[in-house]
Amino acid sequence: MNTSQPYDISMKSLLKEDAAEIIPRLLPGATLLEALDIEVVRTPMRADRVYRIHYRGQPHILELEFQASADERMAQRLLVYHVDLLYDYNQPVISLVVYLFKTTVVEPPFKERSGSEELLSFKYRNVCLWTLDAQEYVAEHARCMYVLLPAMRNVDANLILQAIEELLEYYRDKESQLARRLLWLSIFLKRAEALPPADKQRVKERINMFDELFEQDEFVRKQRALGRAEGEAIGEVRASQRMLVNIVRGRFPALVELAQQKAEHMYQVAGIEEIALLLATISDETIARQILSAPSAA
Repeated sequence: MNTSQPYDISMKSLLKEDAAEIIPRLLPGATLLEALDIEVVRTPMRADRVYRIHYRGQPHILELEFQASADERMAQRLLVYHVDLLYDYNQPVISLVVYLFKTTVVEPPFKERSGSEELLSFKYRNVCLWTLDAQEYVAEHARCMYVLLPAMRNVDANLILQAIEELLEYYRDKESQLARRLLWLSIFLKRAEALPPADKQRVKERINMFDELFEQDEFVRKQRALGRAEGEAIGEVRASQRMLVNIVRGRFPALVELAQQKAEHMYQVAGIEEIALLLATISDETIARQILSAPSAA
């Protein structure tokens, strides 16, 4: 189960509708020319979104990635996309990662070395939503960014409620577009680290007032059903993560912090439970440390 899925889907859906407004916000000076069909982009792995843009006086290719959690090999993955896009389109490629929630960020440039020799230096760009100022976007009436306000800094319930009222007015005669934006906003609200629970509840109650509107849009109905299923799956993962940490706390107290780090980067229930069972059957702390330190699939 991929816990980033609802956020990936939300971002890709949002970009399908508002790419022309959002891209200049992520890459100042850029203008959208066209979206490129990622189904036919020839890469061994699937990029999130690819666009042809006008930037610095000439056409460029923009490759966007949305990241909801840490990925220590983010730079290498971007490099794969970058090289293929450069080869296929023979135009400068801008590789940009949008980090949706506070996490470990792989900073550019990526350097490949052979001893003291630098074989390759790859520049890419990061945009971390938690460093963006929510108040600035609302002051500028940047409605295309309102869905992302819960992930930004300087945000509170009053600001989000103000943004919702503005969306209600702007999409007064476009109910489907309004419903989708309120849905995406509610998805990002779940992970809003800067908002206290009371503020989250106030915003949630306001959004819940539009249940009838949500039920009228087929896309929203499907996404809400997916969101409920994802929520149940995430609950199972969190329970397994807690179980792993508690086993370590009881058997190897000195390794609790390491166990917490391990659990936070595992999202497959079966994998977590396999490690927990293994740790429950051994008594050697050195072996336990090796197990918790070994790389594992997310």
